[in-house]
Amino acid sequence: MEAKAVNKAWIIVDMVNDFVTGKFGSEAAAVAAVNTGKALSQIGDKLLVVFTLDTHVPGDPEFRIWGEHCLVGTSASELDKNVSSYTGYRIRKRRYDSFLDTDLDPYLRMHNVTDLFISGVSTDICVAHTVAGAFFRYYNTAVIKDLCASIDPSDHSRALKSMKKYYGTRIINLRQFLTEVV
Repeated sequence: MEAKAVNKAWIIVDMVNDFVTGKFGSEAAAVAAVNTGKALSQIGDKLLVVFTLDTHVPGDPEFRIWGEHCLVGTSASELDKNVSSYTGYRIRKRRYDSFLDTDLDPYLRMHNVTDLFISGVSTDICVAHTVAGAFFRYYNTAVIKDLCASIDPSDHSRALKSMKKYYGTRIINLRQFLTEVV
């Protein structure tokens, strides 16, 4: 067994059924899920992996904006079949930012993580807010652009540009990610 990459982790944001094949699913999200599963199989235990799972309770205020989705106790808030069998710390969250009101930051600090690779759904919402949360907690970030998807495809590239501009995020592709990690 090889050691995990020092000080690095991969956060896979909300690769859950409602965002891949369900209410907000899309072909781009399905492709990202398949490719995320393939990347996970190549990485093995070389990198600390964290999955965030968008999960809401009945009457959640966010439903005023998006309608009911990712309801706790339903398959909608569970990981997509392409990634669900892989090992990784799982964090249920109710906000866009994976750090807000979760134990993500303490978990990463416990593992001395300083550098984050981030991917998932939706690029312009939960991925972007997670990058912002990481930035404000002094993590270095890289977004794996071809392992991300947006509900509205036109928002994907705009969000990538915004994260690079405002948070200094490196925007990389899957090949670059694998080269850095494997």
